[in-house]
Amino acid sequence: MAEALEKKASSSQSSISISPDGTETRESQATVKVDDGTGNTETKSVSVSDSNPGGENPQNAADAMNDSAGGASDENSTDASNTINDLTNSAPSEDVSEARQTESLQKQSLQQQALTTQSFINNGSFEGNSLQPGEGTFERWRTIGDTSIETKEIGIAPTDKESQALITNGFSDSGGSVEESDLSEFFDLSSGTLDALLGGNATEGSGIKQQITAQAGDILEFDYTFLTNEATPTKTFNDSAFFSLGKFAQELTDTSDPTFSSDKNVQGYSEATDTQSLKILISQAGTYDLGFGIVDLTDTIVNSAILIDDVKLTSTGVTPFESQTIEGSDATKTDAAISSDVDLTFGTNGFEAARDSSNPQ
Repeated sequence: MAEALEKKASSSQSSISISPDGTETRESQATVKVDDGTGNTETKSVSVSDSNPGGENPQNAADAMNDSAGGASDENSTDASNTINDLTNSAPSEDVSEARQTESLQKQSLQQQALTTQSFINNGSFEGNSLQPGEGTFERWRTIGDTSIETKEIGIAPTDKESQALITNGFSDSGGSVEESDLSEFFDLSSGTLDALLGGNATEGSGIKQQITAQAGDILEFDYTFLTNEATPTKTFNDSAFFSLGKFAQELTDTSDPTFSSDKNVQGYSEATDTQSLKILISQAGTYDLGFGIVDLTDTIVNSAILIDDVKLTSTGVTPFESQTIEGSDATKTDAAISSDVDLTFGTNGFEAARDSSNPQ
């Protein structure tokens, strides 16, 4: 009778995990099935786990398997040993490398996010570095014409801290308005831009500006109050306030504003509007000059002014579609406003009214 031949079959697997504290855990498992030739089959499994940050690889699980299998070592078990060696020495190191690369990319992403979050306006509340409350400055802003720092004493309270900027189309101890051509040059606007924007003959005015760097998806926001001695409303002497980004300008308000009231008791002005806020979605990343200005229309006699405060640039971390090329399309698409309370979007074509996100036509 022929002697029964013993047969063995083996399999193995290995895995690695990295905990938040950087500890690497390697696990290896080997399974051996032994057939004694008579139809009886015995299965034995051995697992080896090792947690050792930066240390040596775990002991080869094949040694434990050989002991468990009674020390038998035919060709199949030798292959199992080699397989376990490959998994515990080669594959995990590749996994570790990939995991560390992923961790590095995540850190870079967080650093970039931190930089993006730092989108901001310098001295947006016009407090400057003054240690005395109410003694703000135009630090980090450039000015032209008649500009000054005011407190609540003017009759309108600042919306952030103690100070706010006052820009007029008149004259005061701080200076006098400049001609429209000088004002346009200051804001880097082409000749005739203000006339076309405001629908009249812009004669003189003043302004402030500073350079900002914005990311796609940032929200520019500020508060403003319009003051005037003109009769309201008036089409002939319709003094107007505006703001600009880069080479584009947008009207803020004029003497037709429905919130004008003579009950606000503002120093130097007969009427004032309610304080209002404006939010602009920046859909095109870039470095821009942000400016605020006011002009006389038609005459140079009766004065108006604009109060500006709490100018800020906030990162949303969301990139608008206008800055993305949609796969399968040659055209870029403009999305609806990220937030329902965004008033305008600003992109390569200048300012556009924000669309209702519930009806993006």
